[in-house]
Amino acid sequence: MASESAEEVHAAAAIVGRRILTNVSYADRVADLTNSEVNSFIIGWRRHGGRNQVFNFEPQGANRDKISLTDRNGKVFHVSSPDPAPGSKLKATHGGVGSVYTIVAHAPGQVKLSILSSDGTAPLYWTLNNEDEGTKISLELDNGTANQVWGAVAKAPTI
Repeated sequence: MASESAEEVHAAAAIVGRRILTNVSYADRVADLTNSEVNSFIIGWRRHGGRNQVFNFEPQGANRDKISLTDRNGKVFHVSSPDPAPGSKLKATHGGVGSVYTIVAHAPGQVKLSILSSDGTAPLYWTLNNEDEGTKISLELDNGTANQVWGAVAKAPTI
């Protein structure tokens, strides 16, 4: 363990930094902020590596990260689930209410992202229900399938 960096140690429990999230079930679809605008939905889209597909993971404690992205004008938006319930859609909003998610390790390089339902009864997972471009990513109960699993590929900072 002495040779591991602080980021590598944290990565075992959560994700740190800028990442592109690729859905494991639909490998040609990544999480994407629609039109790079506030109050827009987070959708599945083909990968192009633009700012609206690069999510920033900021540690908030053990296995928990605040997730945000930056639009084409440099404004920071948080991936928000202010009243999480099954079927709720993820949106980009100002402020961080409902933007701290639990990072659940799945397989090497793969995670499930969850938030506790507003009634406190169950975790809800980021879910891409089909491969059509523009499909809104929703929060769903654990369904045991790959459409709730995301590959988190590091994205180098844009200079």
